[in-house]
Amino acid sequence: MSDPKDRKRTPPLLPGARQEQLLRHIISTFPYSIWWKDRDCVYLGTNEMSARGAGLSRAEDIIGLTDYDLPWTREEAEHYIRIDKAVMASGEPMLNIEETQRQADGSTRYLLTCKVPLKDDNGEVFGILGSWTDITDRKLTEMALARAKDEAERAKDEAERANNAKSDFLAAVSHELRTPLTLILSPLERLLEAQHTALPGDVRDELELIRRNTARLLNVVSDLLDFSKAEAARMEVDWEPVDVNRFTSLMLSDIRPSAVARGRTLSMTGDALGVVLLDRYKYERILLNLISNALKFSHPGGHVEVSLRALDDASFELSVRDEGIGIPRHELGKLFSKFTQVDGSVTRRYEGTGLGLSLVKQFAELMRGAVAIESELGQGTTVRVRLPRTDEDGAPQDTEPRSRSENSAAQTRRWLSSLPPVEAAPEQAGQGPDAGAPRAARRSSRPPGATRAAGPGAEADRPLLLLVDDNPDMRQFMRALLSPSYRLVEAQNGLEAQELIERSPPQVIVSDVMMPRMSGIELTAWLKAHPVLRHVPVILVTARADDEAIASGLDGGADEYLVKPFAPRELLARVRSMVRLYRSYQQLGAEQAEIARHSGMAQVAMDVLHSAGNTLSSAGITADLVRDRLARSRLPRLSRALGELLAGGGPDLAEPAGEPRSESLRRYVELALAALEQEQAETAADVERLREQLDVIRDAIRAQERYAYRNAYRTERLSVSEVIHESLHAHGVALVNARVALQLDLRPVDDVVANRHDLLTILYNLLDNARAALGEADALEPWIEISTWQDGAEVCCAVEDNGPGIPEGARMQVFQYGFTTREGANGIGLHFSANRMKSFGGSIRIEEGREGGARVVLTFAAAQGAGARGR
Repeated sequence: MSDPKDRKRTPPLLPGARQEQLLRHIISTFPYSIWWKDRDCVYLGTNEMSARGAGLSRAEDIIGLTDYDLPWTREEAEHYIRIDKAVMASGEPMLNIEETQRQADGSTRYLLTCKVPLKDDNGEVFGILGSWTDITDRKLTEMALARAKDEAERAKDEAERANNAKSDFLAAVSHELRTPLTLILSPLERLLEAQHTALPGDVRDELELIRRNTARLLNVVSDLLDFSKAEAARMEVDWEPVDVNRFTSLMLSDIRPSAVARGRTLSMTGDALGVVLLDRYKYERILLNLISNALKFSHPGGHVEVSLRALDDASFELSVRDEGIGIPRHELGKLFSKFTQVDGSVTRRYEGTGLGLSLVKQFAELMRGAVAIESELGQGTTVRVRLPRTDEDGAPQDTEPRSRSENSAAQTRRWLSSLPPVEAAPEQAGQGPDAGAPRAARRSSRPPGATRAAGPGAEADRPLLLLVDDNPDMRQFMRALLSPSYRLVEAQNGLEAQELIERSPPQVIVSDVMMPRMSGIELTAWLKAHPVLRHVPVILVTARADDEAIASGLDGGADEYLVKPFAPRELLARVRSMVRLYRSYQQLGAEQAEIARHSGMAQVAMDVLHSAGNTLSSAGITADLVRDRLARSRLPRLSRALGELLAGGGPDLAEPAGEPRSESLRRYVELALAALEQEQAETAADVERLREQLDVIRDAIRAQERYAYRNAYRTERLSVSEVIHESLHAHGVALVNARVALQLDLRPVDDVVANRHDLLTILYNLLDNARAALGEADALEPWIEISTWQDGAEVCCAVEDNGPGIPEGARMQVFQYGFTTREGANGIGLHFSANRMKSFGGSIRIEEGREGGARVVLTFAAAQGAGARGR
């Protein structure tokens, strides 16, 4: 019996209506636009998505239409029908057809279309089924990417062309420069090295200066030429057998005296490598660049070690280690980039083009090697260069080493001659008048051959110039130009220049821009912000000739901007112009000082009168009190009563029972004397107060005399609360008579530094103004409050009243001389107070009080050291 599982199952058939319903549901929910046509390309149906794409509201609306009836252009309709007919004619489907449609807004829609022929049971084509999806976003993205790729390719091609053009230009310029430089340097070397030629000392110095800087320029040109060749892949490797230990040792022998002269030591260690295959020129350039950097960035007394070490049979390592300043870890990756220096700022300490390590890397890679660098900030740097010992086949092509060529030795000599001169240390500078001074502070001596001044008086009359430049050759050149006419002092950077300027201000400063520690721009900004030295003219000298650099220097306060290279006559002319400018400043300053002295005398007189007037007002009140007290004195009445008692009459003494009359008389006399002593003490206190006020007037006059004759203005450490009580001691009676309530809120504060008399006068002014304002007000209970508080490093004191106040628009004007808001006032008091607060380093301001009155706030800087809080 057969297993039912082996029988094939016949899928159940749906009724026709259900089958059609299912098909319509699939078509309507299909995530693509679907349509079908007959052989005449007339639409038989579509789904909702396709209908919406054709601008129809219902799918049925498309039946009986052709593409000409839909919102396509005629060209688009003909294209669609042509493709439809081709599919039906071939009987083969066409898939993934990219088509476009122009939209009503003018944009283009991109479609991905598939078309399949519809066939009956006999294989006859009776229509076509199609679907499409909108790929506009994807297409636009692809097009944008394609454009970006094309632009990147064009940019790359342009960059390569520009780079090649730059390399060609550098190579052409370098070639053109090498010939004249060689024709300058070679005759100079012959002239300087000729034994039979006796050159004057100053001439030899100038020729050495020319040779040194010509050699330096030739080295830069050589670097540029090599760099341009290597970058353009036009540099070949000239392999030759070299006894690398001997070759390196000979180079170090040439370099060592120069290193020792600069306070560095140089040594060589490592393995005996024998003969290796090298490009002698490139190896020498690698070694010179590495040793140059090591010497440059080492401290005096530092050591540089060159080491050769065998890595294996096929390679060896050259390393150069120094004990210098080191390199920050985050900067190590930049070092081999072209034209890159760790410090690229205007205050960088070391000169250079930034090509050295880039050339080292390129030369090493050309010789199938590699470069690595290790550094610890403050500890030193080690550069390791790995190079092959043999050719690519593994064996030297020629085992016979060649001797060191003359060209190689000349290259090393030229590099050595380009180094800046070694400047003598102070102890080696001789025993002249400045021998013990720091190098930067010593005055430049007269160059050989210069005309000596007529005598000490003439020397002192010559203007004093300050030269600031970190390049000793440039200082030597300018010294030779300027020393015949000017006294000179020199500094190597802006910080050294600051010390010299403060010690002995020059009449003109000639400064480089790019210097270590402080640049010329920073030095100029400091000078022009100095209250005393800002009139000293500054000439900035720099190699940057672009408009931005010049504008930056002039905006920073420089009076002149001189671009290198410059003619000697131009430098001399500009210095003479700046000397004239300095003398004009001096003359103008003297005239202004004379004007200020006369106007100051008038101000002094007004201050004296105002101070004296305020104090005399208080003194007058005290004198009136003394007069009234004397008029009310009981002394005449007591004197008459005592006379009557002695005569047997007089008042009834109300004798106690049994007490003799003499005892009663004695008791009465004692009571009378006590009353008189009290009255005398009160009168003496008033007289003492009057004397103190007269002393204030005397001190005011003396203080203003000292000010007028420019003597020292005496300030002292003061307790604000004590000065407030002192001012109230003299002014309190006037407040009592005016029926003004006095409120004190004196919180503990630090001491301040001020002039006691001026601070008393300020408080007199404020109290008198407040009392006068209250006299004009209708306040039922007039009051004045004096308060103090501490605000960080500032001490504040306020005088507040509940008078009519001061309008907001007038609160700044009241400090102007002669301005007042009160009828009958002179407008001097607050002007005086503002000036004196400014002289204390403090300030004064007016605010609105709690009840609409005026609140005047004094702010002082707290005195240094222990304060007075808690007093």
